[in-house]
Amino acid sequence: MNTEATISDDERRAERPGFDILGRLLFAAAAFQTLRAACETGLLDALIETGLDRKELSDRIGIRGRWLDTLLTAAAAAGLVARDPTERYEVTEALRPAVRSREWELFKATVAFEHHMTYRGIEMFTESLVNETNAGINRFPGNPGDSLYVRLTGDPQLRKVFYTYMRAWSRIGGSVLWKALAELSPHRLLDIGGGDGVHAIASVKSIPGLTATIVDLADAVDVSRLRITDEGLADRIKVVGVDMFADEFPQGHDVVLFAHQLVIWTENQNEVLLRKANRALPMGGHVVIFSSMTEDTEDGPFIAAMASIYHTAIPVEGGRIYPWGHYERWLGGAGFGDFRRVRSDSWTPHGVIVATKLAEVDPFG
Repeated sequence: MNTEATISDDERRAERPGFDILGRLLFAAAAFQTLRAACETGLLDALIETGLDRKELSDRIGIRGRWLDTLLTAAAAAGLVARDPTERYEVTEALRPAVRSREWELFKATVAFEHHMTYRGIEMFTESLVNETNAGINRFPGNPGDSLYVRLTGDPQLRKVFYTYMRAWSRIGGSVLWKALAELSPHRLLDIGGGDGVHAIASVKSIPGLTATIVDLADAVDVSRLRITDEGLADRIKVVGVDMFADEFPQGHDVVLFAHQLVIWTENQNEVLLRKANRALPMGGHVVIFSSMTEDTEDGPFIAAMASIYHTAIPVEGGRIYPWGHYERWLGGAGFGDFRRVRSDSWTPHGVIVATKLAEVDPFG
């Protein structure tokens, strides 16, 4: 059957907007690699202060001939660069404030993470959905059943990419968290899964008299200990290797922080962790949750929705970028109330939920 003959001009015009959307998604991986190349070759950095012609640009970034032609054509089509009437290239007007931003280097760290980590595993997103398991984890060497975080201990290069990204991503949206913590004026902070210590370090630096305890996997605590020592804060920040599901949380803190942590686990596991937080806190103590957040309508934001694919396909069995209301429901069941939502004014979908301990929970729950 000749389908071309059966499609009228009106039908084709009607189809075009839909296929334009689908086409951009179809070649989204190529668009991302264009962005990566523009970051890693220094294309955007080279053009941010002044326009350059092809020869000047070639000399600056070391790419020549058709290779440069391909990069410039893709970058122009993606809206990264534009060519003026004198055939000089420059960063597009919309992008200039971002490329000049203090967050530009942090953004480039997220590009590296997407390339080295996310893209490796999210090709198994459909398989993860169909088989109800994080099928993409098998793209990372390790033993069956090991989480991504355990597997990273055997790959120093990927481990560095991961922690560089997590520090960058946390710093991009972190101001909303650090402000929320400062308003609570805590004395002792318990940071669950504290990574390389980015939040504990920022908090003790800005809140007078604050001390902190970081809880993380025993195989991962060397990362935070090294950074804390480098910052000269070993007397104010303690690091403890703990299995957060097998062990109770350390006592004696007035705020428990979950930063980019509850997105990893299933709903049931998050309920367990929040009940442990309740048992570790005095009455009137606080839980603070910092994460990317999905709207309660579950139709975005775009970045939060796309980030859920990583959590579905790779790190562990479970997890997603949850809606605000899910956290509040779990917190309510774990003896917390007086919820307060704080939204970031960053381009990322970061947010904070602050909750107060209002009731004790069953110690065997």
